Amino acid sequence: MNLPSDIQEQARELRATIRLRFPWWLRPFLLRGVAGITLGRRIYAEGSDLERILRHELVHVKQIARLGAMRFYWSYLREYLGNRRRGYSSAQAYRRISLEIEAFAAEREETL
Repeated sequence: MNLPSDIQEQARELRATIRLRFPWWLRPFLLRGVAGITLGRRIYAEGSDLERILRHELVHVKQIARLGAMRFYWSYLREYLGNRRRGYSSAQAYRRISLEIEAFAAEREETL
C-alpha cells in the first residue's frame, strides 16, 4: 500500500489495520457515499482521496482507544439520534457529532 509515511507510522503506533476495500459482509450495511468506517482498530476505506479518508478514520481509532469501544459507539449513536430528533437531516446530524467534528478537523492536517 502506497500511503504517506506519517499515516503508516500513525497506524503502526495505534496498532490499526487498514483495508482498502470494504468486505462483502459489511457492504449491505453501508449507506451510499460512505468512504471509510472504523470498527475497533480496523479501518476499511475506499475512494479517490485515501489519504484524507485515512486521516479521518485514524482519529476514530484514537478516540476508541481514549474512550473505549463501547463508550465511543454509544456516544456516537446517542449524538446522532439526538441530532435527528432536533430536526437535522441524516447528513447534518452526522456532521454535528462531536467525534466527527474532531475527525473532520484532522483530514487536511499534515501530521496527526
